Amino acid sequence: MSHRFRSRHKTYFFDVYENKYGKHYLKLTQSIRDINSAPDNPQYFRETLHIYEESIYEFYQHFKDVIQLIEEKNKSNPSEKSESVDENSISKKDDEQE
Repeated sequence: MSHRFRSRHKTYFFDVYENKYGKHYLKLTQSIRDINSAPDNPQYFRETLHIYEESIYEFYQHFKDVIQLIEEKNKSNPSEKSESVDENSISKKDDEQE
């Protein structure tokens, strides 16, 4: 399974793999286009994070907690630059990318 989405000069990849023991893990990759590279020869930097099956639910819970904290801070101090994270808008953006 693989999903990706673009945001400005970054692309995010969410890939699920299975290791040789049958355990699954999530590989999160951020690919950043070097804005100083030539348009005809773009350069990219990649950063990868592996989340293993035994940690995925704890990772997910912490991720949800951080999203909730960001939403609360945005409500108490709204700015024009920040966007509220909404599960419906996330799934809509995913649908548009596919």
